[in-house]
Amino acid sequence: MKINSQICGGVLLAHFILLLTLLAFCSVTMGQETPPVSNDQTVANTTPQQQASPTPIPISEIITQAESSSASLKELASDVSVNPTAEIVERELPALTGEINARFEETARVNEGRPSLEKLRSFETEWVTLTKSLPKWKGDLTDRARKLEEDLKQLQTLDEKWRKTLEEIRNAETPPEVPLKVEEILLAVAGTRKLIEEQQARIVALQSQVAEQQKRVDDAVGSIKQTRESLVGRLFVQDSPPIWNADFWTRAQQNISRDATDTFSTQTKSLSEFAGRNTGLIVIHFMVFAAFAGALIFLRRRADPWVEKEPELKTAAIIFYLPLSTALILAIFFSSSIYPQTPQFLQAIFGAIVLVPTVIILRRLVERPVYPLLYSLVVFYFVDQLRMIAEPLPVVSRLLFLAEMLGGFIFFLWLVLGRLSKDEAEEIVHGRIFRTIKIAAFIALPIFAISFLANAFGYLSLARLLGNAVLRSAYVAVIFYAAVRILDGLIIFALRFRPLSLLGMVQQHRLLIQERARKFLRGIAFLLWFVFTLEFLALREPLFGYLKALISGELNLGSLSISLGDVLAFVVTVWAAFLISRFIRFVFEEDIYTRVHLPRGIPYAISTVLHYVLLLLGFFFALAIIGFDLTKFTILAGAFGVGIGFGLQNIVNNFVSGLILLFERPVNVGDTVEVGEDSGDLLRIGLRASVLRTYQGSEVILPNGELISGRVVNWTLSDQQRRIEINVGVAYGTDPRRVIELLTNVAEQNKDVMKTPSPQTLFLGFGDSSLDFQLRAWTDQFDNWIVIKNDLALGMHDALREAEIEIPFPQRDLHLVTVSDSIQTKITRRTQGLE
Repeated sequence: MKINSQICGGVLLAHFILLLTLLAFCSVTMGQETPPVSNDQTVANTTPQQQASPTPIPISEIITQAESSSASLKELASDVSVNPTAEIVERELPALTGEINARFEETARVNEGRPSLEKLRSFETEWVTLTKSLPKWKGDLTDRARKLEEDLKQLQTLDEKWRKTLEEIRNAETPPEVPLKVEEILLAVAGTRKLIEEQQARIVALQSQVAEQQKRVDDAVGSIKQTRESLVGRLFVQDSPPIWNADFWTRAQQNISRDATDTFSTQTKSLSEFAGRNTGLIVIHFMVFAAFAGALIFLRRRADPWVEKEPELKTAAIIFYLPLSTALILAIFFSSSIYPQTPQFLQAIFGAIVLVPTVIILRRLVERPVYPLLYSLVVFYFVDQLRMIAEPLPVVSRLLFLAEMLGGFIFFLWLVLGRLSKDEAEEIVHGRIFRTIKIAAFIALPIFAISFLANAFGYLSLARLLGNAVLRSAYVAVIFYAAVRILDGLIIFALRFRPLSLLGMVQQHRLLIQERARKFLRGIAFLLWFVFTLEFLALREPLFGYLKALISGELNLGSLSISLGDVLAFVVTVWAAFLISRFIRFVFEEDIYTRVHLPRGIPYAISTVLHYVLLLLGFFFALAIIGFDLTKFTILAGAFGVGIGFGLQNIVNNFVSGLILLFERPVNVGDTVEVGEDSGDLLRIGLRASVLRTYQGSEVILPNGELISGRVVNWTLSDQQRRIEINVGVAYGTDPRRVIELLTNVAEQNKDVMKTPSPQTLFLGFGDSSLDFQLRAWTDQFDNWIVIKNDLALGMHDALREAEIEIPFPQRDLHLVTVSDSIQTKITRRTQGLE
């Protein structure tokens, strides 16, 4: 019967899937029907004869339509007169044009000199961010011009209609008020047309100005890219005279004064234009700094009790005891989100500002052996920023760079041979950061030497590329390290402050959350540092381009076309679905289920169903990302379903049984059950099979169908109570009532035995050699019932012994029919005590 039921269930499921397949096919077929013709297509298909010219208005409707037309003209004139797009462009375009002029001069001067790749990359980024509003303005102005054109066409139609009406009423006998009303409407149409034409001329003029500035920007960016490509192509070419060349010093003395004046003037003008154009943003930036500082000062008061309670939090609380430095670093980090762009000179100022508080904070966070490295980075950074500002002065910039590379080589040589080689104990004590500095020093030392020699011999592009990459990579590493420590401290205290401290998952797993958040921040910081380092080495674009080409390359197998990018997108999407499901189930289990009283088994059912639903949604979303047609998937799934229904009936049966177990809940996770010869605790209920851990320690995989169709004993379905039964026999002649009293008293004195129902002792009957009794007691500690039974048995034994009640041995009568003489003699001698 069981096999027949499975076959019937499989057949029904196959018919159901086949029905779904037919419905999906019908929906696809219906979706391929001819779409209805739109209004635009209807208008486009009409002939010129069908598009008749406006007809005159009947005399009886002239006054009514005149009022309607007058209201429409007033509304149109009001809409045309208000032009926020043009006002924004007219207000901001002059300032942007002035800044573009200043940047254009600076860019031309840099391109004419010998700029570094870092400088060109910075200029290109500035141009892109500076002019990101131009495409938006261009689009808005185009939309506005198109709208004005449509308004003019509407006025043209309205004018023709009222002019024909005027011609008709002049040939008819009408009251004089009617022609006057029509002429009034025609005058209003003419006035509105004039207003629209003025606005149209205004928009066209602004479009021309915006297009002109966009062309200048495109020319500047193109020249920068061309210069950069030229530099990359001749990295190993001697592009400057050696430092000992006489012509180099002669030319330097001739141009240094003029170039210095022009450079300072150009950069000052650019900074002035930026400040005038972004005064409001500067005020907002200061308010952001003040908000951060105020918040940190406020939080310091709340952090003090925690630091006194947990002294190990003192390091994390440094950010609260240095609120101005921390707020300054955070405010500078947000500058890229506040300003649309920042000039090179302002970036140097921001970098100098942020580095000092970074070092101040890091002095409190890192160990003393790291102090020299921090101080040296401050010196290097200020010299580096001075060199970047003096970039248009080739001689000054080159000499500063030589001094910088020589100083870096000497410092790191001292660090490797002196400080790091002698501090093996420090490496053991301080661990990762000390080893990281040691590795970085060994890498930086030869690069500084190569950069110095390349600069001296005239390979200026190569020297700048390597030297700038090392220095900027070090600056970014220090800043990211400080940012990670600051954010880590904020997270540590945020998990101790309300409202996060009220969450159950925070109370139970605070250390785990802190560690995961710290690893996440470190991973993000390392990834960003790696990307920046590639950018400094001019490797990001070619490497990313190669990876993009590799990922986007398609493999065609017949009609199937797939790429590595599709595979990665599919895998990442499914992996993200797993992570999201895991996080949501974690939140539910730690914070939702503990606050909402649900019947036992419901939380597990909700979490399991939610898990599979999210995975299913992630799977379909992954298919959609790679461009798979879900209608084809529906048809294929239906076709496969028919085969599965017939060929995999057992699996389908277990799958449906798993759903029944989750929703009907005849057994729950954690229940103690007996299935056949196996008994133990149910660890997991899956969609196909469940896992039972026996008392011997083995794990039994039970198909869900057995739990539904077979006989299952569930000891803990409705409660955790269990009755304990212990049998005992006493010698004949003992008072049974005395025995019942003693045994019942033993159970009542045990704290693990329930009072209701109360324990009882039953006189079962007369045995062969004893009076037989049974103690029955209930306990609600199911997991510990065997220990409780042991304690009761020991208590019964002690109570009977103290009462001098004998627990007899079984007595048996032995009848001997025939016995040999030797054995009989031995028995006689033993009974007489002779042996």
